[in-house]
Amino acid sequence: MKNRIRELREMKGITQEQLGELVGTSRQAINAIETEKFEPSIWLAYDISKIFGCSIEQVFLFEKSTKKTRADSSRRNNNGVKTASV
Repeated sequence: MKNRIRELREMKGITQEQLGELVGTSRQAINAIETEKFEPSIWLAYDISKIFGCSIEQVFLFEKSTKKTRADSSRRNNNGVKTASV
């Protein structure tokens, strides 16, 4: 899922580590979310959006990302065989 965390974070003048502290997670988790390697829980997404004074939809862009999501990489067909993501 694409997001605007880096852009919003830089506008606010805070580091990944500071954002992580504000929402109760690590700098590494914030980095993974920013780089689309990890999708946050709805609660973490909510907390992040509140730090920036935005709605979740203004921070997280619900459009198709070119990166494979965790759900895509673990998705299996009805026969229990992993399927390729589109």
